[in-house]
Amino acid sequence: MIEVGVGRPVVEPSDWMRFTGFRALCDRCLIVFWPRAMAAARSLARIVGAAPRLPGAVDGLVADLGSSKLCVYQMCIGAPATAMAMEVLASSGVKSFVLFGGCGSIHPRARIYDLVLPTWGVREEGTSYHYLPPSIVPKPSPDLVEALARELRPVAKLLGVELHLGGVWSTDAPFRETVDKVEKYRGEGVLCVDMESTAAMTVAMVRGVRIGVVLVVMDELFGGEWVVYSDRERMARVEREALRTLLRVLAES
Repeated sequence: MIEVGVGRPVVEPSDWMRFTGFRALCDRCLIVFWPRAMAAARSLARIVGAAPRLPGAVDGLVADLGSSKLCVYQMCIGAPATAMAMEVLASSGVKSFVLFGGCGSIHPRARIYDLVLPTWGVREEGTSYHYLPPSIVPKPSPDLVEALARELRPVAKLLGVELHLGGVWSTDAPFRETVDKVEKYRGEGVLCVDMESTAAMTVAMVRGVRIGVVLVVMDELFGGEWVVYSDRERMARVEREALRTLLRVLAES
């Protein structure tokens, strides 16, 4: 019988590193998923160079934040790319990750432009099941959750949005976020849905590295119909100020 996460891999991240010569240039990493977020990160930190090419990533930079350096990678959307990149980075010495992504709200408490700080997750992506048995609930690192919540609360208030802590549902199939699933997971205390969070938290748990996840609500699914954000300037402002905070937390962690 095959036992999940126990068998010896044929190829380890360290093997890939030796083959490619990859090495991380920092010990902490911010992961984003769309060009606007990457552009905001570029404008908020002093860039000292390009980050080494990484599987699953489309762009990367190394930033100097005074007392420390960190890398910022824009990843392809989806759990497999994020997990693959985190594996290589963790093997290369990255100890702390913050993932900043978008999500859809499945609960009326969380509205468009709000921020969600997941504290646990429902695994409906496939990647995490290669790491941990189905019974394990993925969670982020408590110290990073505490630091992120502390620093994001006043930022959210200043922006006129809410910061929510709770569950996230991650799926590989965004066009199969069905009404019955939305209702079921909302009843279990899940606030939002994305594609990467539970896989990222699972990889971090298995590899013994720290992770925090912050999501901005870009659409609402709880009413049975799709409602998407309409104010691009407001969304960009929320993203930018959230990223400013995430960079500071990572620099100080």
